[in-house]
Amino acid sequence: MRRMNIFFPEPLIAALKALSKNTGLPVSEHIRRAIDEYLKRQ
Repeated sequence: MRRMNIFFPEPLIAALKALSKNTGLPVSEHIRRAIDEYLKRQ
């Protein structure tokens, strides 16, 4: 895996942190899954 720096607006970060807290998965995993789904739909 390779590291990348990406900037997100504060409300998106807060929503991701809340989702992470509720699911127990790291924010980075949610981002990877979301991007994967997005790319599959293209």
